[in-house]
Amino acid sequence: MKKGLFFLLFSIFLVAVVALRFDDEGDSCSSSSSSDSDENGGGHHHGGGGHHHGGGGHHPPVTQPPTQPVNNANRPKCPQDWFTSYRPQGIWCIRIGRGTMDYQGAIAQCATYGGVLSGVQTPWERWLVAQEATRQTLLHNIQIGGVWLGAQRNPRDNIFYWTDGHTVGTEGIKWGPGQPDNAVGHGPQNCLQILAISPGYWNNPGKWSAYRTGDFDDYWCNMKDPEMRLYACGMRGPSER
Repeated sequence: MKKGLFFLLFSIFLVAVVALRFDDEGDSCSSSSSSDSDENGGGHHHGGGGHHHGGGGHHPPVTQPPTQPVNNANRPKCPQDWFTSYRPQGIWCIRIGRGTMDYQGAIAQCATYGGVLSGVQTPWERWLVAQEATRQTLLHNIQIGGVWLGAQRNPRDNIFYWTDGHTVGTEGIKWGPGQPDNAVGHGPQNCLQILAISPGYWNNPGKWSAYRTGDFDDYWCNMKDPEMRLYACGMRGPSER
C-alpha cells in the first residue's frame, strides 16, 4: 500500500515538472511582435536613452528569405563573388567581407573592390546580407558578427541617410529592440550595423540576446565589437539597356 501511494505521488510530481518545462520552452521560443512591427520604421526614428543589448528571449535566426517577385534568370548578373539585387533604379551588386575594422576601415576595404559601403533597400537584401554574414561567422566558429552598412546619422535632424548614392527608402530597415537609441559613451552612434547571429549563440547568449539575425543597430563608428566585424560593399551592376 505504501509503495503504491509513493508511486502515485511521484507520478503526479513528474507530470507537473514536465508540464512546467514544456511551458518554459514555449515562452523562450516566442518572437517579439514589437520588433517585427518596426519592419518599415527606417531611418526616421529619433534616438534616445541608453544603448541596451540584453534582456530578450532566445530568438532563432532568420531562416526564410522574403519572396522574390519576378524570375530574374535571364537578366544580367553581377561579377563573381558579388550578389545581384534587381532594384527598380538599376542592378545593384553586394559583397560581404570580414575583418577587424571600424567604419572608416570598412569604407577603405570596399574601395579596394571598386565599391562603397552599401545600404539595404529591401527585406530581401537585408535577409541576404544577414545570411551571408552568418555563414562567414560560422566558418570561423564565431557566434555573432556585426556588419557595417553605408549609412550615417545627420546630426542636424537625427535621421540616418544612405551614403552609397544608390539605395533609397526605408523598406529594408528592421530595427532591433529599442533602436536606434544614439547612446552616448564613446561619442554619438552615427553608424549602422546589421547583426548576424548563429544558432549556437543561443546556447550561451550574451549581451546581444534581445536581437535577431538581421536586426539593425545604431553604433559607434570606431567600435570593433562584437567578436567578428564584417562589411557590406556595394557597386552599380551591369546595365539592362
